[in-house]
Amino acid sequence: MSVSTPISTLVTVSSPDFRIGTEVMLASFLATNPWFAGDVLVLHSRLTDTDQAALAAAFPRLSCRTASPRLDAAIDRLTAAHPHLANRRDRFLSLETLLLDAPGTLLFADSDLLFRGDLAPLLAIDAPLVAAPDAAMLRGNVRDADTLAEVAATGDPQASFNAGLLLYAPDPARADAMWPLLDPENWSKIASQHTDQAVWNLLLRDRVHLVGTTWNLMIGHRAASFAREPVALAEAHVLHFNGAAKPWRPDRHAAAIARDPEFPAAVRLWAAARADWLRTRP
Repeated sequence: MSVSTPISTLVTVSSPDFRIGTEVMLASFLATNPWFAGDVLVLHSRLTDTDQAALAAAFPRLSCRTASPRLDAAIDRLTAAHPHLANRRDRFLSLETLLLDAPGTLLFADSDLLFRGDLAPLLAIDAPLVAAPDAAMLRGNVRDADTLAEVAATGDPQASFNAGLLLYAPDPARADAMWPLLDPENWSKIASQHTDQAVWNLLLRDRVHLVGTTWNLMIGHRAASFAREPVALAEAHVLHFNGAAKPWRPDRHAAAIARDPEFPAAVRLWAAARADWLRTRP
């Protein structure tokens, strides 16, 4: 990756209940990364025609589509064999990023992100994948190489990363290696609660360049991330509203505030970004 090979496509996953998050994520990314001239791909399984038309009208070079047939079928087989994954099926759609035939660098961004800074410095990193540590690493632990269970760190720990923000250099070999990981029998050994993040880690954790949490400050794990690297909300380039408490779900805010009294401040930043974007709308 280099600044001379900019991001060709920003990829995200959305749904009817996440469309508001998708709008704020995209608006904040474009506002803080004005150099971006690539395409935007919104992957989905349930967006209505109205949802898709609204997104396309609001953001230039945006298209919406479902997963490719092979991936769609693989996800169906996996969730049928492991029903506990069924209500999180859409999370696996991020894996379509691995299958894209696109030049340059791909950026995958969850729809619950808020961009507050320029990502250009990350493009200067020469690595197949750039990402930030996951919760296990933030707690000083590691993940088992086979099961991804969180275990105590010993020796030279192997990286594990959060899949909410990924800068990925496309590699057909990685795409080919994905399919066995989605086999229902192989999935039986996965001991973490992850979905797509498990696949991304099994494929690329030996090739990832980890960056600081300022590039993916997970609000749901903020206390743990402070133990590793103290990043104030105002200093973060990217806020990540991971977990059930989304800014647009006030019914879930009470529990989030109990865990982290700074949660309302993070929500205010998100609300301000949404208000700024809405002021530009006709």
